Amino acid sequence: MALVGRDVFMAIYLAQKKREEELSDKNEETRKANHDFVRLYSDPLKVAVTNLKYRLHEILVENKGKYLLVGAPNIPFLEYKRISTLYRISCVLGWIRAIRRERSYLDPEQASNSIEMKTIKQLEAALADGTHVELRRLNELSKLWHVPEIDPKIKERIAYLIDSELGGYLAKKNVLSSSDLPDVDQIDLANLCADVIDNEAKIRINRPLVITTAKTAAVFLGIKEAYIYRDWQAAIGDLMLTRDEGGVRHFSVHGFGTFEDMFLEARKSKRSNTARWFDRLETLIHDLEPESESGLIDFSQNSADMGNHQPCAG
Repeated sequence: MALVGRDVFMAIYLAQKKREEELSDKNEETRKANHDFVRLYSDPLKVAVTNLKYRLHEILVENKGKYLLVGAPNIPFLEYKRISTLYRISCVLGWIRAIRRERSYLDPEQASNSIEMKTIKQLEAALADGTHVELRRLNELSKLWHVPEIDPKIKERIAYLIDSELGGYLAKKNVLSSSDLPDVDQIDLANLCADVIDNEAKIRINRPLVITTAKTAAVFLGIKEAYIYRDWQAAIGDLMLTRDEGGVRHFSVHGFGTFEDMFLEARKSKRSNTARWFDRLETLIHDLEPESESGLIDFSQNSADMGNHQPCAG
């Protein structure tokens, strides 16, 4: 009986040990598969981010982004640079969207805790979070129009109302920036913003001063605010994705040629869904003044963790 008991015990022990080894091997295989999946997307994402960083450095640091300004000459090279800048932003959004969609095949907790995903969240936040610019606009207008100190809570409300007034006015006039408005409309918009400050702060701004400084006010109102909301990032990213049939990845990102075709076609069909997303994307860089675009600088700085691949110049 003792021998039988020992044999049964050993059989159970060996079976448990084998099961533990099989589970360990399976967990190791799962970890390796997760790592390989992430690498499949993180490598091209690093390249895309690095290429965009190179372009942002050219625009924001070297001040060579005149092709983004209103009134830039309409010549082929500058048109290429403008479309290429939009492509580099879209390419990053595309690979981010691809890796997020690929996560549905991975262990969610493990994928979320990866260095790549943490960095991706920082990149998304840098493009989406621009609410501080509302207050910056108001501060600049207050200095310009000699507005006395305003209670901080009232100030936040005024900044929000001016932003709403600005967005509605630009939409009504069908322009992307206050700098695109003719002089008479810039004066009209400046008066509307001054009305908001007067009504909320219970003061009276000098109207002749508002009129004579309307063009400068338009520059301050042109400071970028909401860059690309997170849902917009996802939608633009989806626009960039293509199924990688037969490949190791499930998704890939359109090349520049396909992107340019889509962009030029959207220009012809302004009411198309694609045109809507390209318009929202183009607003990010339209009439971009390097010294005022702190959000894009934040994006460039936050992208440093994505690697040090050699950028693609040009």
